Amino acid sequence: MKRILPLIVAAAGLVGVAGAVTRHRTGPAPGHAPGPDSSQVRRFLGALESADPAICDEVADSYGNFWWGDGPAEVGALGDRPPGLRPGRDSLRQPVSDPGALRLLASDLGAANPCVRRVAAKMLGHGWPATRSVLAEAVRQSDVRVREAALLALGVADDSAARGLVADRLDDRDSRVVAMAAWAAGELEDRRALGALRRLTEHSDARVRHTAIWALGRLEDHAAVPSLVPLLRSADAIERELAAEALASIKDPAAVAPLLPLVDDPIDRVRLAAVAALGELEDARAVGALDRAVADRASGVRRAAVHALTQLHGLTSASAGLVSALGAADVELRRAAAEALAEIHDPAAFAQFAARLADPDAEVRRSVVRGLAEYDRPEVTGLLMRALKDVDAEVRRAAAEALGEHGRN
Repeated sequence: MKRILPLIVAAAGLVGVAGAVTRHRTGPAPGHAPGPDSSQVRRFLGALESADPAICDEVADSYGNFWWGDGPAEVGALGDRPPGLRPGRDSLRQPVSDPGALRLLASDLGAANPCVRRVAAKMLGHGWPATRSVLAEAVRQSDVRVREAALLALGVADDSAARGLVADRLDDRDSRVVAMAAWAAGELEDRRALGALRRLTEHSDARVRHTAIWALGRLEDHAAVPSLVPLLRSADAIERELAAEALASIKDPAAVAPLLPLVDDPIDRVRLAAVAALGELEDARAVGALDRAVADRASGVRRAAVHALTQLHGLTSASAGLVSALGAADVELRRAAAEALAEIHDPAAFAQFAARLADPDAEVRRSVVRGLAEYDRPEVTGLLMRALKDVDAEVRRAAAEALGEHGRN
């Protein structure tokens, strides 16, 4: 284990945060080391092969999120950090082009270890378009694992030129390959795959259905709505959640009414997805349901409901849910409600809003101070004068600015 630990450290060092989505990678700095050769790739994958599965999975999750790291000065590095890690790490950040390394990665698309297979696929995807011929051959191999991993690489490539290779596998005989093809079609935002993905939402394999629903959301095509809306009533909670998220991405007004019942779904994650979707759709028909959600048993749903209400830009009066959230025990809920009500300036909510000048949280008080300046009421000046004596310097500064603004109104 001592022999491979530095390589695991190097692997972890090159990957920022978990959940790599290569479209968001910052990429290596120009002029850094060339891509890894076959010996570097062999050591890297060998270290992952020998590592604890959880460590390997963490590296596999994170590979592709290339952050700049600590810079040439290595500011923030521990004093006894093993020397010589940086060149190897920087090389592994670069796209692979070495012929020997490409052959090795292509071979590992069929590795028995799924973590190694996943990292090999990501490295090949990161190396696109130099890896095009390798992946074009791999996606047609008889080995299911190779086809599946090749499709992962094509999704990671994030290049529309890879779409044709993916589309050919949406009707593969193996459901694992179909699921990965659906994922890649979503990653590549291939609208030509819309019809196939709609059909796959009725596939016998749950993983294929779930991935197809997710992918339809990525396409953001209104033509997918007729396939997604019925899934909001599915017995499968994951399907309900994914369908709500997909409809949030598509933003079709036709989804508002079907989403409303999900605000009372028995599953927390489904309610959260429905509430978030209703916020994205920005339709006043959702106000009543979102007001109920402000009192939901799950804190995440409550916060999402307040946020969703703030997204309804057409609101000219404070909803009952926003006003009730001002008095919530959850400070994040109070902050979100105060910030929203500071923008709405509803005369009917003035008393409850102004009362939060006594809120124990300074951020809530700052929002109230900023909002008070917009009210044309005689008592506002006195309230702002009181805020000038607040214990928080930012509240006092906001009060001074608000008094100046109120005086001009």
